[in-house]
Amino acid sequence: MAKLFLVLAFGFLVFNSSADKHVFAESEENWDDSPDWKLAVRKIKDLEKIVKIQNERISMLEEQPNLSEWKSIVELQETVQIQNDRIVKLETRVSELEAMMTDQKTEAIQIETPGENSDSKLTVFTPRKNFIRKERLLLQPTTVPAESIAFFAYFSTNNDASSTHQILAFDKVITNIGNAYHPHSGTFIAPRSGVYVFIWTIRLSGTRYHTTELLHDNNVINSIYLNPANNIDGTVTGTAVVHVNQGDDVLIRTGTLSYDLIISDANGRSSFAGWILM
Repeated sequence: MAKLFLVLAFGFLVFNSSADKHVFAESEENWDDSPDWKLAVRKIKDLEKIVKIQNERISMLEEQPNLSEWKSIVELQETVQIQNDRIVKLETRVSELEAMMTDQKTEAIQIETPGENSDSKLTVFTPRKNFIRKERLLLQPTTVPAESIAFFAYFSTNNDASSTHQILAFDKVITNIGNAYHPHSGTFIAPRSGVYVFIWTIRLSGTRYHTTELLHDNNVINSIYLNPANNIDGTVTGTAVVHVNQGDDVLIRTGTLSYDLIISDANGRSSFAGWILM
């Protein structure tokens, strides 16, 4: 804008000088000695200085990002940091799951079946020792508010649970507020210390029979038993109220008297549930 003003001013002076050239032609006055010319030259120099200063300021402003650009840069940096943190957590989680899958490898053993079918043998699977302890170390819980811890899961199909002390992994998760129940291992790991309520239901029929136990930190808290004796198709439910410390594990496993399938279908589910009470 300053440059444009300078050009217009100079053009105006030239135009005036051209319009009156016949007057100046007749005059023998020296242009350099004219007060008006000296004034015009001085003003032009002043305008040139102003334009130079303004150009320098504009260049400085163009080199510096404005406030909105700074905000965009900061938001982008924060987004990148959040994504990097999520990637690290996911990589850690994948490593934990891979280690757990290695721990969950089982070895087949032959045992005699108690009861009327004592002459037959079943191939069953026994989890490796220290499975619970290793999982507890791998899966460190996240602390969440007390009002947001609850889970409910059941067997999606019938489950062969003929071996003693076999962990029951209820695989169909309906509710898992707080993400503290792990269906691949059937283990609940407390995100925070408190008093919890746990309920589990086992459905059996025919000659099947089972003792199932609720374990807290490798201690049997409660157990239930059902033997339909080929007379009924029924369920049995166990309940426990337990104080659990943060990081402790709680799960359901078979007891010493366990034979054949645990039933779970649309007519009746075998399930495991729990929530924090206080």
